[in-house]
Amino acid sequence: MKSKKTDWKLPAIILLALLLILEMADIYRLARSGDTQPLPVLMYHHFADVSTDGTVVTPGRFREQMTALREGGYEAVTVPQVIAFVREGAPLPDKPVLITMDDGYGSNLTVAAPILEETGMRATIFSIGINEGEEYYAHSGEPMWQHRFAFEEASPWVEKGVIDVQSHTFDMHQLESYGYSGRDGVRRMRGESAEDYRRALLDDAAAFRERRGDRVATELLALAYPFGYYDMEADKIMGEAGYQLTVTIDERMNRLRAGDEACLRMLGRFNVTDHTTGEALVDRLDHYFPDLAESKK
Repeated sequence: MKSKKTDWKLPAIILLALLLILEMADIYRLARSGDTQPLPVLMYHHFADVSTDGTVVTPGRFREQMTALREGGYEAVTVPQVIAFVREGAPLPDKPVLITMDDGYGSNLTVAAPILEETGMRATIFSIGINEGEEYYAHSGEPMWQHRFAFEEASPWVEKGVIDVQSHTFDMHQLESYGYSGRDGVRRMRGESAEDYRRALLDDAAAFRERRGDRVATELLALAYPFGYYDMEADKIMGEAGYQLTVTIDERMNRLRAGDEACLRMLGRFNVTDHTTGEALVDRLDHYFPDLAESKK
């Protein structure tokens, strides 16, 4: 009689063990298969005929870099494409690259956009809301160092799919030493309560969203942290504000995993300078795509 009562236990244990094995196999597949995708993110700022520092790239060098990427098999992707891969399993190219530009300089449109179109590439521009379309800095009254485009100026390129315009915050591209905000980037100020800090970040995000409005045809989805200052607390709040993808200035490769939305947060970026040849750029990225790079030889 006792054995009859326990006959069901062995099949149940076997079934549970099989389910556990299948679950572990699926986790391994996600970690090792095509569902895990390297994503290099490149960072640019301003473009000019003469490169004066590490944030200025000349037109000739930029064309060389974009041409080398294209010939190396890289395809530029958009923020929505990256999000769709993670959330829906939508396919990405074999060698995707997300090209980004910070601050919203006019040269992004007059210099970079035509080269992007010419080479079949595209980029995401992170614009500072308070500087958008302005000739003078709001806090100091000094003339802008370089022209900052208005959203309407970007519209033709957005409609072509050559560029997208996302957020570099509304007015948190500040350092405490500037004397205007009391904080470094999005960092919490000394003595600031958690609730006041949360409200400051949410208010800034709302101000950018309001200024952008429907003046840009694409959805507002992404944020670049000013000066690369960020932490888990700030990123959680920015997630609440509606930013589905965030980027830093940390020099590292990203690895996307379908179904894992955490991999969309605080992405690393490679700063590309005028000293970076097209060949050197492709060689650096190919290191993360060894199988594909080897197949070309």
